Amino acid sequence: MVVIWIGISIAALVVELITPTALVSIWFAVGGIIAVLLSLLNLPIWVQIAGFAIVSIVSMLVVRPIASRYLRGNTIATNADRCIGEFGVVVKPIMADEWGEVKVNGSLWHAISVDGTPIEKAARVKVIAIEGAKLLVRKAV
Repeated sequence: MVVIWIGISIAALVVELITPTALVSIWFAVGGIIAVLLSLLNLPIWVQIAGFAIVSIVSMLVVRPIASRYLRGNTIATNADRCIGEFGVVVKPIMADEWGEVKVNGSLWHAISVDGTPIEKAARVKVIAIEGAKLLVRKAV
């Protein structure tokens, strides 16, 4: 049985190494090592399987949240949401079926009307939300 648990551990490690995302199967490698130790102690198969399952689950629940914070990758904060609630000026008219352009905080953005109504050039608007790379705006009163 030792050989089977070693095989499971090695297979889990290989899957972990060839998977582009981090922390996919390492838990099973850890559980497999524990099962190897239990097998070497000549404990019944049900104890080995239980040890494998418990250690795999516990290691996943404990390590994954901690590791995911450090393995997120290169997340770049753009602070684009700072535009929400700001006022801007329409520089290209916003039509019901066509994006316009709005200048907010010195930057030009594509924009659409949040309620679908056209907004003329030079109108003052308030940014309601951001959807992808465009602003959803409402004519300011």
